[in-house]
Amino acid sequence: MTTVRGMGTIAAKYWWVLLVRGIILILLGIAMFVWPKATLWVFVVLFAAYLLVDGVMAIFQGFSERKAGRPSGWQFTQGVLAIAFAIALLAWPDTIGKILMFIVGIWAILAGIGGIAAGFRMKQVPGSGWGWFLAWGVLAAAFGIALLVSPASGILAILWLVGIWAIMAGVVFIFASFFVRKVGNAIVDSPQV
Repeated sequence: MTTVRGMGTIAAKYWWVLLVRGIILILLGIAMFVWPKATLWVFVVLFAAYLLVDGVMAIFQGFSERKAGRPSGWQFTQGVLAIAFAIALLAWPDTIGKILMFIVGIWAILAGIGGIAAGFRMKQVPGSGWGWFLAWGVLAAAFGIALLVSPASGILAILWLVGIWAIMAGVVFIFASFFVRKVGNAIVDSPQV
């Protein structure tokens, strides 16, 4: 069992790991704003690599299932589709990205319509917060329409949101690292622990 002093020692010794993670996240966020196309391409390549590995693993799982006498068709199908999608993603990244934005756009419009309808239905219930549902529905529908009108802008907007998140998360990690160092040193230096 780990003692409190042992955890304090670990915190005091390895606080810098959080600091480095925070700095990397901030740099990643800045890179997304400075080089959006390059950053997007890196995401595409990493996602395609993930799909390739996942597809190969699913096919191997299919062979394992077949050897054990269990149904394996779904694993083979999943593996082949993942590999095919990875190849398509690398061959036509712009087209695949636009198709995904259209799908997200249609989903957002449908979700927005549902939110608007729910808001109007809830209007009759006092204190239901129906205005929030209505506002969310309108915003979701507007977002979906914007994606359908300009899918490239939607991809850029999502990339910017991830960039903002990365910078904010990086700042949190940096502040947390100094807090962890302070608490770790206080635990190590405390005679009562």
